[in-house]
Amino acid sequence: MPTTDGRHARSERTRNAVAEAMLDCFEDGLLRPGAHEVAERAGVSTRAVFRHFDSMETLIEQVSEFQIERVMSQLPPVAFEGTREERVAALVARTSRAFELVAPVRRAALLLEPFSRTIRERHAWLRTEIRRSVRRAFAEELDRLTESRQRDRIAGLRALLSYAYWDELRRHERLAVAAATRTLSASIHALLRS
Repeated sequence: MPTTDGRHARSERTRNAVAEAMLDCFEDGLLRPGAHEVAERAGVSTRAVFRHFDSMETLIEQVSEFQIERVMSQLPPVAFEGTREERVAALVARTSRAFELVAPVRRAALLLEPFSRTIRERHAWLRTEIRRSVRRAFAEELDRLTESRQRDRIAGLRALLSYAYWDELRRHERLAVAAATRTLSASIHALLRS
């Protein structure tokens, strides 16, 4: 029995090392790493990559879990109480921190998304989580609206809190984090006031 347990523990360490190595490739800007690059970073053979992951999709599932754990543990909380200013500031702080952390991995995920069920499901989950946070954080403002206007407002807020919007501000408009944060805050306040 100890031999089986030892083998299982080694197997688990190798699986984790391979997934971490792929995540490291993404973070270093290698958006489509091959098995050889991943194996080299993990300190294992290329054959070991395929022995522990029967498909790229199963590897992406593991990488996705690691990424969620890494990022979620570093995010400030969303404020569901307080002034509107405080609630917007908390949501924007969380959003900007998250998107700065995930930027390199997100770029790789966007390349792989058309071919990966896991990535599509994770992105759908994230959009749902943002909608829930918006609904809770701004319940006071949203409850004053009709149901259809609430839906429209939540959709607009969710779009502002998307990676695509943040990427536009940071990469394409070349705003520093502080400027992008101010712009995002102002946009959310404007939408909540309208």
